[in-house]
Amino acid sequence: MDIEKTLAENKTVLIVLPSSDYHDILADVTKKLSKKNVCYVTLNKTFYALTEQFKKKKVKLENMVFIDAISKTIKKSEDQTESCYFVSSPGALTELSIVISKFIGHGFDYLIFDSITNLLTYRKPNVVEKFVCNLINKVKASKTKGIFLALNIKEQEALIKKASMFVDAVIEIK
Repeated sequence: MDIEKTLAENKTVLIVLPSSDYHDILADVTKKLSKKNVCYVTLNKTFYALTEQFKKKKVKLENMVFIDAISKTIKKSEDQTESCYFVSSPGALTELSIVISKFIGHGFDYLIFDSITNLLTYRKPNVVEKFVCNLINKVKASKTKGIFLALNIKEQEALIKKASMFVDAVIEIK
């Protein structure tokens, strides 16, 4: 998978990953893109756990800013640090949308959204589909390129199909 080549030709990309290799593929993709400015939205791993994982894989963290939507659901967290903004929960879609809009307005090269399928844990499918389509369109209207991750899970096929219609390219990893 050549994510850099795909992103050179496309503005928005959906990467459908198997759960077995999810963390390794995610770290590899992030490492390749971290040579430029990256805004990383995490819905399933805390900022601290994610940065530890990325350090082990030698991801360039100095070019990254995080939006963490999970930490505040686990423990009391500050609103922000130098490289992370904490959102109240993954289900707080309006808050998440506002924060992402502010960040992509700052001219990041890439937005990595980890992951659209995680949203289904917190909200109904029709609400998630609308949010994802809206977010993809926001990215397309900006100077930022979007990488949207999805776990290849049978129960979440409908969301993946819907998102596939709005992105410019889909990479499915078996």
